[in-house]
Amino acid sequence: MIIFHFYHHLFLVIYYITVISLFKTSSTVSQSYFVLSDSGLEFSPFDQQALLLLETNSNSISICTQTCFMISGCRTFNFDIQTKLCRLYEGDIDTTGLVVASLSPRSICGSIQLTVNNFAVYSHSCSYCEGSRYLTCISSICQCQTHTYFNGSICLSQKLNGGECNDTSQCRNDLHLICQSNMQSGREYHHSPILVYIRYLDY
Repeated sequence: MIIFHFYHHLFLVIYYITVISLFKTSSTVSQSYFVLSDSGLEFSPFDQQALLLLETNSNSISICTQTCFMISGCRTFNFDIQTKLCRLYEGDIDTTGLVVASLSPRSICGSIQLTVNNFAVYSHSCSYCEGSRYLTCISSICQCQTHTYFNGSICLSQKLNGGECNDTSQCRNDLHLICQSNMQSGREYHHSPILVYIRYLDY
């Protein structure tokens, strides 16, 4: 199987699907864009168990896309036109997996395209991000959702084992990952104290 690293100049864009949501606290409209691949490709996550959100059947690629949008953590999905199987993932497509050739010629993968505007109210009071798809209220402040971190502009998916990192906040701490000295996300091991037994000899 030929593996394709996801780069925008290699990823064939069929069309953009625009999903519009109205925020209760603002008169502005937030747009979300999904990029779809050519047929015969699928997203292969680095950690299926950690990233898979939902596996369901959808009648069309549009419904699968809409289902992804309705789940705030969803950022990537696979849809098989023949089997109607729709798999939703929470990881960013370019850092938490690979786009690979699928065994199914009718398979399509898609990903949400994040923009700075989606996170413009980061660190504002929670009244600004009420109903937001991209931010959540924590301690009365608009912050990144679970399993994501703020890079100064947008909230990106936290790194899985082996992912490049600058500090531990960028790693999946729920999986006991930390940013190690080699600047890669890896497991944090807790060493048990070594017990030393001394045998006293009577002379």
